[in-house]
Amino acid sequence: MPRLLPVPSAWWETPAVTTRALSARPEEARTARHFVRELLVCWGLEALADDAEMIVDELVVNAVLHGTHNGMRQGASSVLRLCMLRRVGEVMLAVVDPGNEAPMPRQPDWTGENGRGLQIVGALSHVWGWSPIAGHGKAVWAVLRDS
Repeated sequence: MPRLLPVPSAWWETPAVTTRALSARPEEARTARHFVRELLVCWGLEALADDAEMIVDELVVNAVLHGTHNGMRQGASSVLRLCMLRRVGEVMLAVVDPGNEAPMPRQPDWTGENGRGLQIVGALSHVWGWSPIAGHGKAVWAVLRDS
């Protein structure tokens, strides 16, 4: 189950958080993966890049499918934000979307292609969860340890 982490809404806007605007299209997951890898390489944390790319891919796709009113806002630009925060010993990845519903892992249909995304996030991250953002939706985040 995801952890609820109430943080001040302005926290995601602080200078310590590196952000990238994304439009609400599934293909933006590719843009997010490249951004994450490039930034981790710049930070000297390339060992985290493979897991980070898989996590951010799942977070972006989930945000597009579930956090943007089931894709109704796909024509809107910059309705999602990718956020990264480097702290001592860890990196936090987050995707901010306008939806208010808490992310809930589903039991996957073993014959289908859906329902595994948040399970992948949980398996690859040290901890993951979500934070409501007053009047602006939520951030779904995952923390990777640099060890």
